[in-house]
Amino acid sequence: MSFKDQLLDFLNLIFIVVLVILCIFYFIAGDNFSAFSLFLKSMVPLAFIGIIFLVKLKMTRSEIRKRRDENNTEIVLELNVMDKLIADVVVFFTPILLGLLIYKIKGSLGGAEVIEISIVFLIMFFWQKYIFRKER
Repeated sequence: MSFKDQLLDFLNLIFIVVLVILCIFYFIAGDNFSAFSLFLKSMVPLAFIGIIFLVKLKMTRSEIRKRRDENNTEIVLELNVMDKLIADVVVFFTPILLGLLIYKIKGSLGGAEVIEISIVFLIMFFWQKYIFRKER
């Protein structure tokens, strides 16, 4: 393990320790334990996604290290026009499906939800433009 990897792991550890200490002081010492239980209930989905992200990040870092050692950092994808069409369908229908899901759950779409759906669409749209801009 290189110094840079050890430094990143150490910084991650320090961040987590400081975060835990701050949470202990705020929630327990600050007499906000009811807010703490509500906070923990709302963080379960994010924690699940965060754990998956951290595992994936660790695997990706080891793959990058291996590829750098082999001097093979290029990834070549063979895509055709149908792949681009499928990507377009995903980009344009994901916000629609997200809006339908919110409508089904809440019964209406408010301004905040429309803004969130628009942000999701814009992120996906510009990410797709960035990826397919590398087309030769």
